[in-house]
Amino acid sequence: MKIWRVLRGILLLSFVSALFAGCGLMGGNAPADIQEAVKTVENRYGITLTIRKKALFPGGATCDVITRCKELPDRDIRVFRFDKSTPVQSDYIYQKYGDEAYDKICSVVHTIYPEALVVVEDSNYNHFTNDWYDGNTSIEDYLLDNQLRVNIALLKVFDEEELLKEYHRMAETLFDAGINSYGLGIYCMKNPDAFDEIKTYDHIPDHQAYEGIPANGVWISANNNYGRIRDYLEDPESSGIAVSHGIPE
Repeated sequence: MKIWRVLRGILLLSFVSALFAGCGLMGGNAPADIQEAVKTVENRYGITLTIRKKALFPGGATCDVITRCKELPDRDIRVFRFDKSTPVQSDYIYQKYGDEAYDKICSVVHTIYPEALVVVEDSNYNHFTNDWYDGNTSIEDYLLDNQLRVNIALLKVFDEEELLKEYHRMAETLFDAGINSYGLGIYCMKNPDAFDEIKTYDHIPDHQAYEGIPANGVWISANNNYGRIRDYLEDPESSGIAVSHGIPE
């Protein structure tokens, strides 16, 4: 009887292990799977990658490695595949164009609001970009089709009607400059101390580092959290712009 319980435990453990392994939740990073995923990214962008580190995803994944390439020698490039039923993902395009995209967005915003604080966040937690991008993808392509959101903080307060007009003007200005961000927010403040407390970056921050625009100090804001600027401009009345009143006077 005791032997049967031991055998039953072994069988159960083997079944659970096989189940988790099949789901990509145990082990992972087998040499053949890494080679296949890395080669997919190399072919996608016309680059050659060298593996520097692996086994990053908690619990394991089919492939999760950090690489480098001669085209971006100072940048870590992640190659990830959760399991064999999901596509191979990479942050190569973000690593290539992220800082330039941030600078471009800031320069456009500052043509209208020179003193604005600008925070550009990436709604993709890992900066993985669309897998249809390839070696011919340009910075212009990236800015027109991305997961970026533009947050603009102003030490200035409009009434609701004025704010919506300013929002529209900002959206038009960004889009005319070739920027089609996935979300746009304008936050108006009166208190210089609250304004100065906003954490800004000189690049698009990691999702974990981004702290958002603090509600404390915001008097009025206008946001479109999910719609692209192009969609908003095609139909502003139905775009779902949310105006929120913060600290009451």
